[in-house]
Amino acid sequence: MILLVAAAVVLLAGAGLALVLRDNVHRGWSSIAAQAVASVLVLAAVVPTLVRGGDLRYRIAWSYPVESIALHLDPLGAFFLAWSLPMTLLGTVYALGYLRPYFRTRNSGVQFALLDVIALSFLMVYTVESAFAFLLGWEIAAVSAWLLVVWDYRNQKIRFAGFNYLVSTHIGLFFLLAAFTLLYSQTGSMDFQSFAAFLQRPSRLRSIAYVLLVTSFGLKSAFFPFHTWLPRAHSAAPAHVSALMSGVIHKAGLFGLLRFTLLLGEPEAWMGWALIGFSALSAVVGVLYTTAQRDLKRLLGYSSTENVGIAGMGFGIGTLGLAWHQPALVALGFTGGILHVLNHALFKCLLFYAAGAVYRSTHCVDLERLGGLARRLPWTAGFFLLGALAISALPPFNGFVSELLVYAGLFDPSVPAGIPRAVLVAVAAVLAFVGGVSALAMTRAFGVTFLGSPRDARIHCEGEVSPLLRIPMAVHAAGVVLLGLVPAVGLAIVDGPARLFRARVPAAAPDAVLEPARALAPIGGIALLLLAVVGALLLVRRRLAAGAPARRHVTWGCGYTAPTARIQYTGASFSAQFADLFYAVLTADRRERLPEGPFPEKVGQLSVHHVDAVEKRMFEVMGEGEALVNQLAARLPRAPGVSIGAGLVALSVMVALLLAGAGGAR
Repeated sequence: MILLVAAAVVLLAGAGLALVLRDNVHRGWSSIAAQAVASVLVLAAVVPTLVRGGDLRYRIAWSYPVESIALHLDPLGAFFLAWSLPMTLLGTVYALGYLRPYFRTRNSGVQFALLDVIALSFLMVYTVESAFAFLLGWEIAAVSAWLLVVWDYRNQKIRFAGFNYLVSTHIGLFFLLAAFTLLYSQTGSMDFQSFAAFLQRPSRLRSIAYVLLVTSFGLKSAFFPFHTWLPRAHSAAPAHVSALMSGVIHKAGLFGLLRFTLLLGEPEAWMGWALIGFSALSAVVGVLYTTAQRDLKRLLGYSSTENVGIAGMGFGIGTLGLAWHQPALVALGFTGGILHVLNHALFKCLLFYAAGAVYRSTHCVDLERLGGLARRLPWTAGFFLLGALAISALPPFNGFVSELLVYAGLFDPSVPAGIPRAVLVAVAAVLAFVGGVSALAMTRAFGVTFLGSPRDARIHCEGEVSPLLRIPMAVHAAGVVLLGLVPAVGLAIVDGPARLFRARVPAAAPDAVLEPARALAPIGGIALLLLAVVGALLLVRRRLAAGAPARRHVTWGCGYTAPTARIQYTGASFSAQFADLFYAVLTADRRERLPEGPFPEKVGQLSVHHVDAVEKRMFEVMGEGEALVNQLAARLPRAPGVSIGAGLVALSVMVALLLAGAGGAR
């Protein structure tokens, strides 16, 4: 534990240096140095725990009302720490290159200091077992992320996106406070181990606490319908902040869900079913919105709701396995879900970094205006394509590996016959639909952005981005390929936390814990064979093409003598037919200006935006409520006596209620 405490001290020192140094470059490098040292210290502490298992415990004495803070490092917390801090370090390296154009006009010290503070919050959330300290780390991460989002605070849209995020994350905090208050009322303690003693006894209050916890963690991780803050925040924030929020910061919600599932002991079956339904709905709605967005970063934001839904499906399968005492379901569900958490962090950060490179080179992320960037941004295009293939769960990349384990859990023969098996088969069909639509969305995003020709002559590409932006992309791309080609590496990384859940089930079938390895055994060999075949075909193609130069001629233009970029698919037209099929979910905001007269002087315009149906209805309800209050207020007499009388009546009612409550207490 001393290494983790030392890492916290180093991060605080790095944040302080980032604030006091006078040069932005020095501020950035001081933050990077602090995070590099902290990452080494954390890895030295957590790797032995991941490999050998076991727990590390430490208790810090504190003043009233906290009294003491219990620190506990087990394989679950070690797993999240093992990649959260290194990925935050990569994000800080990216930030140094991404923010460089602002260095002459803006003080970037606060930005780099907040990145150090975010890393510090991980140490708190993933190791403490005191509800007070957990809430403190939770709130530090939330407020720091909000300040990172509103970097360009002069823009009103960005301020609103930050406010939306801040309100949403604090609504989640209120649910978490309600759950902790309920648990404290039953245990008289704010220690997680005391919570566990209560949560392991089935009762109505335990069910209420579980619902409150899942709601809070769902808000943190952007499950549907608690996702509305996510696309706005991602489209407003700098690229490195979007990447870290989606890939790293809000994984704390999934950690909380896993931590309290462990504290439950033996859950009830309805908890697993509820989690599967909640997650499947999130995956479907998230992927539908992904197909229709014209803002590249907003598109990637919605795909986070899809992927946390996929991870949640794995957790739901594992929860059912715990309730049914089925070791194979526990092994497949939690291994697949936890591995997908890591895989999503790898390919989602890669995609956001590539989107940030597009913005840094073109100052635009609007799919309706981009096009043909692969020629000017070959590295960025290659990295984005790699991430798009991984997020679409296509082999031989890491997204395919974790989703295959979730499929294996849904089809496992240990599922009871009858309705349970039929429902899980239906969920597998939903997951297949999500995978197909995700491939459509990523084909649209990559093709419209990087292929074809530029759609707007005003968009000027400045060329490939600096190495500081490409290095983090290359590291994430290497992780995407490694965990796809060698699935055993991913299984080894997640075996520690998965073992905690497997230990909750009697080993009725000792070989059931080997189910994930069996499911993935042929994947590595097949992937390597596929790469060998592709490589051989490329060599043959090069050998055959080297014989004689290809003849060049004008491309047949189908009757068009001078084709323009306007005859290409746009982002809206690419997905128009699919969006029409799901018009009830994909609410369209259509703005058009038709040409007028037989010889129109102005060109017609058509703009289609697919707005979030949940957010739209929420604003409508707020508007209706405001209108109702205004109507009622307009009907009240404006005489001062009437206002004073109404206030006295309200005061009398409140006093009567307080007296009635006091009388009941005696």
